[in-house]
Amino acid sequence: MLVATLVAALGFLAVAYITQTKGLRIGGTIVVPTLAVYTLKYFIALPVFVLSTAFGYLFLAFVRERTLLYGRDEFVAALVGGSLAPFLAYAALIAVVPEQAVSARPVVFLGSLLPGLTAYNIHQTKPEYRKQDLLYMTGLFVALVALGALLVSPWTAARVGASAPLILFAKTADIAVARGAVVEGYLAPNIDGRATVIAVLTVGAVASEVVRRHFGIRLGIISLALLALFALSTKWLLVLFLLATVVSMVVVRAIHSRTLIYGRVLISIACAVGVLVALGFTLALPEATGLVLGEQVPIRRGLSAVFVGVIAGVDAYSVHTTPPAERREQLVLGVGTFVGLLALTRAVTEPFSRGVLQEFGRLHVVAAAVVVVASLAVTAFLAVEKPSDDEVYSASVLSGGDGS
Repeated sequence: MLVATLVAALGFLAVAYITQTKGLRIGGTIVVPTLAVYTLKYFIALPVFVLSTAFGYLFLAFVRERTLLYGRDEFVAALVGGSLAPFLAYAALIAVVPEQAVSARPVVFLGSLLPGLTAYNIHQTKPEYRKQDLLYMTGLFVALVALGALLVSPWTAARVGASAPLILFAKTADIAVARGAVVEGYLAPNIDGRATVIAVLTVGAVASEVVRRHFGIRLGIISLALLALFALSTKWLLVLFLLATVVSMVVVRAIHSRTLIYGRVLISIACAVGVLVALGFTLALPEATGLVLGEQVPIRRGLSAVFVGVIAGVDAYSVHTTPPAERREQLVLGVGTFVGLLALTRAVTEPFSRGVLQEFGRLHVVAAAVVVVASLAVTAFLAVEKPSDDEVYSASVLSGGDGS
């Protein structure tokens, strides 16, 4: 986890620097650092990403040419297009070589998230800057992978490989095998089957879009669904998310109040803070809680912890950019949506030994339904009434209004 966190944190800070100085998108804030870590873990992640991004780009181009979708709807269409290629490939793998499907789950999971985001950002980049953007994206990716490959060595494996949850030093990490730097230790099992993950992420995406359209509040298109999956893995990932979000929010607010940094640059910094908090929390938690039992520690899923840090950074920035009058609504809706997704996820999958909701029955379903309904009612009560588009237009100087 040490090397993976270092690669990710440096990657996010590099993205922030390039975005601030060059004004480029670099494929999206989280793409290059996350892809670099996954590529070091699974070499096949790179071709999966490239092919899925190309498919997502062509899919979005087709949609833009033949529909009236724009803005956020284009982003959703790009995510759908980017996930189709790996999903179909995984379905074919199950049919042809089912024994290889389990080991391919993490790679296909990656293919569900990043390609669509990259395809959307390529479309949003002006044509005259796309070549430069892709060159910087490629250069940063190569540099991060080279750094990771350099750090994953027999020398570092012997000294720091076992000091944190295994990610790039595990026998399941391609870079560790290639460099002869495998460290024996606990290997976290996959969270669940591909169908369950896709279903949960789809429901989460739909729920967040319904909330956005009806209340005008952004909750993160997949972050709450991912958090529900992680919470069933271990409750400590949920605690980590809350801590990393708070710390990232403090840092984001401090930087924004003292500088002119904003937008994607600030998101990148928040993500870097999030993954560093994830590392510190994972290393400090056993000593702080006394929960070390042999080789079992509170957080054993290093890659999940890193990803929780990333989504915490993204969500912290989302809260920061939400108008103060709407933050209460955002919090209430976030809690209600998360509880609903958690109950749904628990209904279709079993938690690990340290996950939440070890026992689950009708009472839990009723409680979750009450929380969801209550969150909607409270949000409706707190909602700030906004003028309709017709009212805005009629008051505009463009329609003869006085502009008030």
